[in-house]
Amino acid sequence: MDLSSPAAGAEVPDENQPKAAVERPTVSPQEGGYFLNKFLEQDRNEETAEDASTPAKAGGTPPASKDELEARIVEALREIYDPEIPVNIYEMGLIYGIDIDDDWNVKVTMTLTTPHCPVAESMPGEVELKVNSVEGVNGTEVSLVWEPAWDMSNMSDEARLELGLL
Repeated sequence: MDLSSPAAGAEVPDENQPKAAVERPTVSPQEGGYFLNKFLEQDRNEETAEDASTPAKAGGTPPASKDELEARIVEALREIYDPEIPVNIYEMGLIYGIDIDDDWNVKVTMTLTTPHCPVAESMPGEVELKVNSVEGVNGTEVSLVWEPAWDMSNMSDEARLELGLL
């Protein structure tokens, strides 16, 4: 939609006329797009351009085992906090599973406290970015699931202590 000039034949009051000619940018949905998807797409393209035979990021050391890589991923996930609760998402019990295949690709299965959570759209993307940044990960897929539903029994004792529930 171009807002720089009114439609032909439309009456526009003088007080609503622009004071000076201003160059206004126009952005179509095709040009803009969703910024996170574009960022992730760019990151994936850069990774495939690199040599995919080595599981290590540039300058890093490959993990010795899947258990070591999983430990690195868990540490990274502990840096992501629920915006409404001062506890990280791993201790909250929002991560249901971390699966690593033989090519060092990671699938994270997670949930949120409720489908109406304000970060329902952004949290999976944040998890994907964080896991992709872990040394040794070749790619990440995040699956957001609602079954089984999250409840407070999923929280670790550390999280319960932090929230005063113990």
